[in-house]
Amino acid sequence: MTMTDPAAVTPPEPLGAHDLITTTRAVRRRLDLGREVDPRTLEECVADALQAPQGSNLMRTEFVIVRDPARIDRLGRIYREEFDGFYRASDVGLFHRVDADPTHAAQSRRTRDSAEHLAAVMSRVPVIVIPCLTPRLAEGDVLAAKHRLATVYPTVWNFMLAARLRGLGTCWTGMTLGREDEVAEIVGIDPAEVEQVCMIPVAHYTGTTFRPAWRPPAEEFIHWDQW
Repeated sequence: MTMTDPAAVTPPEPLGAHDLITTTRAVRRRLDLGREVDPRTLEECVADALQAPQGSNLMRTEFVIVRDPARIDRLGRIYREEFDGFYRASDVGLFHRVDADPTHAAQSRRTRDSAEHLAAVMSRVPVIVIPCLTPRLAEGDVLAAKHRLATVYPTVWNFMLAARLRGLGTCWTGMTLGREDEVAEIVGIDPAEVEQVCMIPVAHYTGTTFRPAWRPPAEEFIHWDQW
């Protein structure tokens, strides 16, 4: 792997709160594969993540941080296999999406291309983070699952915001959740006790800025007082 010289890297620009929440993107193409991530920075991101509101303050979200290249390679191979075998072949997702609107279509093409790129390089990213929930969700108890997952998501999003503040790019993925047991074996998770929530590649990003993505007007998604 060709390593990036940290001295030659432009530090991230300071971000206000509005910029942070509107420009924290799913980073796929711009992950710097040749630059190491300081483990102390990752610890800071987790510390910030844990400040998120959690139901009953139970603190059930834990993070497996994978830095070992051999393990990352194995995880990346599983990700690629799932991408090729499920995402590309199934009737869901961007590969089968038809957009009549030119703006939508162009955005879908860019996202599809970046998803392809991430699948190709997932085995070479410097860090993979696997947020987990303990104990596992009880099978059949949908209401409890909703409550517990609603606690995990703010914590994980806080981690991604904290990473962005420190010049790191992230991307929430669920591609490997159908192969939890294999992932668990690679990183020593007890699948009987621990629920994997997602898999997040983490790396310094190339370039210095991100822009807000195109979104439809907010009023199209608001229902005042009733649906």
